[in-house]
Amino acid sequence: MSLLITNCKKNEPKPDCRKLYQNILILLVLVLSLFLFSSGCLSPSSLTGSVEGFVYEETNGGTTPLQGALVTISGSSNSALTDSDGYYRIDKVAIGINSLTVVKENYASKNINGIEVKENEVILIQDIITRLSDEEFLLNQGKNYYISEAYSQAIAAFQQLIEDFPDSEHLGYAQFYIGCSYYNLSLYEISIDEFNKLLENYSDSEFADDAQYYIGYCNEKKLGYYTKAFLEYYELINNYPGSMWADDAQLGMGNCYYANGEYDNAIIEYQKVITEYGDSPLHDLTQYSIAHCYRKLSDYNKAIIEYKKVISNYPGSDYSAPAQYYIGYTYYQEKETLKAIAEFQKVINNYSGAVWPGESEDRLIAPCAQYYIAWCYEKELGQYFNAINAYQLVIDNYPDSTWSDGREISPEAQFQIGECNRAFGIEEEDEIIQRGFLDAAIDAYQLVIDNYPDSTWSDGSLIAEDAQYWIDWINVTYPES
Repeated sequence: MSLLITNCKKNEPKPDCRKLYQNILILLVLVLSLFLFSSGCLSPSSLTGSVEGFVYEETNGGTTPLQGALVTISGSSNSALTDSDGYYRIDKVAIGINSLTVVKENYASKNINGIEVKENEVILIQDIITRLSDEEFLLNQGKNYYISEAYSQAIAAFQQLIEDFPDSEHLGYAQFYIGCSYYNLSLYEISIDEFNKLLENYSDSEFADDAQYYIGYCNEKKLGYYTKAFLEYYELINNYPGSMWADDAQLGMGNCYYANGEYDNAIIEYQKVITEYGDSPLHDLTQYSIAHCYRKLSDYNKAIIEYKKVISNYPGSDYSAPAQYYIGYTYYQEKETLKAIAEFQKVINNYSGAVWPGESEDRLIAPCAQYYIAWCYEKELGQYFNAINAYQLVIDNYPDSTWSDGREISPEAQFQIGECNRAFGIEEEDEIIQRGFLDAAIDAYQLVIDNYPDSTWSDGSLIAEDAQYWIDWINVTYPES
């Protein structure tokens, strides 16, 4: 039997509407909170601050700003690169305790812990000082010492790099600059030994040909071992034919023959620089050296032709003025005095400011030419008036000029003025005129004593002593009546 119940709603209790509204409100709050958290709006990480600071590199002399270092908040991708001042700033850093790392290639990484970041505040981090990794640090230290000419310290740094990092890619570089450092300390034998170590231990180094060249150069230019130098230059040309030093080595081979007095062989080697190294910047010097060889062989006509090639083929060369000077000097050697004077005069007219190549800027060629013009007038032509005037031009126009050994030219010119006047006096028969020349000679000699008391001849003897001798000689031989 079933029980049929009808119109049961009449008997249902009425719902409590206030509770229903409360439940709906709670549900809405929960849904809204869930939405906000899921979108990050109310996430604890949305409360942020910033950090900033500077990164410096440790150097020999203190610290310098390190540019391009990557500063990162640990455990995040939030980072910044340092600028040229070493400055960085990272925003949107989560509040709380953080740490950061500093990295840059070839530098030791740094970690900074315990950084407390507060909401909307910029935290200034203490200066971060890093340094190159030990290998790179030693390399950089050696370079800096070398550049600052602290060669002993550079040697120590490079040597430590070689010993501590035997697999370093910088070994050839370090070994080469050890050799260069000893060279700059004028320890040429040791320098050669160090360059040889590079060839033995790091033969595939990019500096191998440089080392080979400097071995030859030390032997030639610094030690005067010309046969050894020749062989080292020969090794460079054969083992490193594409080297930037090949033409220098070829020139060096000619120099070695020249230094040994083998001028014919020197010419052959010099000629190869011109014929086999068409783009070499050494052609003018080589041509000049060939001319010197012919002059040494007393083939004066050929020498003049070769000197003229320097002037015509390389008009802007540093060797044009010296070539012009030696054209005059070669004519002087040939006893063609008038031609010599004319060619010396071209130096003065055309190259008044030219200096001897490789020497100081005040070592002019013109005063040497002027002196030899006077010398030709005096010694070769006996034209004492012209000689006196020419010597006086040396004193007036080039008072501080010097010979290649550093001795002053003016004292010799002043002495020769005395010599010219003395020669005039000796030759003159008229006693009054003779007395005038002899007095002029005494005055000229006295100027040597007064103005150049310490000047010497090439043999080291004092010019003033000779001047005093001739003053005494005149007074004894031609006493005033």
